[in-house]
Amino acid sequence: MSAPAPRLSARVRGRRLAMVLYYGLAAVVIVVATAQIVRQVFFLPVSPSPYGTCQNGLLALARAVERARDAAPGTDGEDAAIARFRDALDPEWSHRDGIAATCRGSAKDERALDAIERLRYAEEHAARREAGDLAPLRRRVRAIMNGELGPVDHGK
Repeated sequence: MSAPAPRLSARVRGRRLAMVLYYGLAAVVIVVATAQIVRQVFFLPVSPSPYGTCQNGLLALARAVERARDAAPGTDGEDAAIARFRDALDPEWSHRDGIAATCRGSAKDERALDAIERLRYAEEHAARREAGDLAPLRRRVRAIMNGELGPVDHGK
């Protein structure tokens, strides 16, 4: 007959149970987070483009960037300028993925979409820099104009 296996103390069993629970919870969190990321990156439904052709969609995106560039300037700082810029991009840029889907397969159209996206990025950064650099100067000039030169009609 063999000798009975030594029993683990309650303290050792408690540690093992705590480790199993801890690592099990960590594994669940990791798996759930990974599944959500994979779903959002690879399986998010693309809303169809409201534009009939890829070219019409590209033209709408480019016009929205121009509209956003014109909407961004102001005297209220960088955050407000970026908010105005991003707001002016809608509704066209909310359909960007659908437009990209209609352009898929044509190297020329994909290059055009890439150029428009790079322009959007550059214009947003330009609006950010301009707001940071020019907004204080605009406020100062407006104060001078209103104070020393009298109230100014701003093109209204």
